[in-house]
Amino acid sequence: TLLPGARLIGATLSSAEFKNRYGLLVLAINRGGKPISQKLSRLSLRLGDVLLLQGTPENVKALEQGNLFSIFGGVDYTRLNVERAPVAAAIFALALAAATFKLAPLAIAVLAGAFLMMVSRCISPEDAYRQVDWKVLILIGALFSLGTAMDTSGTGRYLAQQLIAVAGDQPPWVVLTCFFVLTLALTQPMSNQAAAIVVIPIAIATAQAMDLNPRTFAMMIAVAASCSYLTPLEPSCLMVYGPGKYRFSDFFKVGLPLTLLIYVVAILLVPIVWPP
Repeated sequence: TLLPGARLIGATLSSAEFKNRYGLLVLAINRGGKPISQKLSRLSLRLGDVLLLQGTPENVKALEQGNLFSIFGGVDYTRLNVERAPVAAAIFALALAAATFKLAPLAIAVLAGAFLMMVSRCISPEDAYRQVDWKVLILIGALFSLGTAMDTSGTGRYLAQQLIAVAGDQPPWVVLTCFFVLTLALTQPMSNQAAAIVVIPIAIATAQAMDLNPRTFAMMIAVAASCSYLTPLEPSCLMVYGPGKYRFSDFFKVGLPLTLLIYVVAILLVPIVWPP
């Protein structure tokens, strides 16, 4: 962060010959919590600007000692274990093949692969333990508990029944849309499988009562259950939520247009491939 009184305030990176003078490369500049998108070399620096720098630790330390910047932190450089890369790739392929061809359950295959990685010294147990993001792990466990509670308490089933009471007399595409919306809402806090398991029995009963093809409803629900990126609550989204410094609203801004596009494609193609 650029400190008060620094002689770089008001100057540009080009005029200050920043790279040549300090031996550092400016990769990005953040101002007021927002990244700068214009050409960085022509941007006049201001008090409080946050710069992402690339360079040697010595040059970064010298920059801080000159009372120009307050250094928040750095990215530690770790030497890659290139010699063990073929072994790691082979273990990964072996674990994937074991799960794909049902030689072992997925959890067993992955755990066995992790064990072989440590035995073959592709990674040390200390490094493996250090890379675990415990906050994300606990949050994922809590979300599974939430999904189980919604399933066992009958909350999801109750919502589905209310939806049927409202849209049961509507055309098939309207009922399919209602089930898509319901599954989409449930799949955000629940797992994809749990959301589908909750809704599909009710959807099949509804299709039979309306003398329609249950497979059409099942496929629509399967598509909706996969659209779990409106929020970062889905486990795979959580893995990038923290490291990527994303906000909760970022997932909604990007996920909503994609979800609408998938809905349009599904509502057009599913009744054609699986006629109701």
